[in-house]
Amino acid sequence: MKTSLLLAALAVSLCACPGPATPPTTGTVTQGGDGTAGGDTTGDDTTGGDPTTDPAPGLGQDCGADDACADGLTCVTYYGIAGASGPAFKSCEVPCADAKAVCPEGTSCVTIADGPGQVCR
Repeated sequence: MKTSLLLAALAVSLCACPGPATPPTTGTVTQGGDGTAGGDTTGDDTTGGDPTTDPAPGLGQDCGADDACADGLTCVTYYGIAGASGPAFKSCEVPCADAKAVCPEGTSCVTIADGPGQVCR
């Protein structure tokens, strides 16, 4: 009897766990003929990567190759936990380290450790 209860409890606890989290899709990836990823890997979820019609990256998004950001945002370069020996990261932000900085409505000045520092999010 105890073994049955133990097995039932174990089965319930295993079933109660949520599945693995899947990251949100931010772009399309098509497969090449050899089964590897290839083709369009742009941020455009429809037809693929026309820089004249694709919107500039928004708040907290990667600046992109040309350091372009949406209006009112600044491309900020920073290093992660590895410091200057690691790769440089870039994201579109509203820096707020300056006491005169005003964050957009719906955001507040926060410090992102190992990230862009004091920015509006």
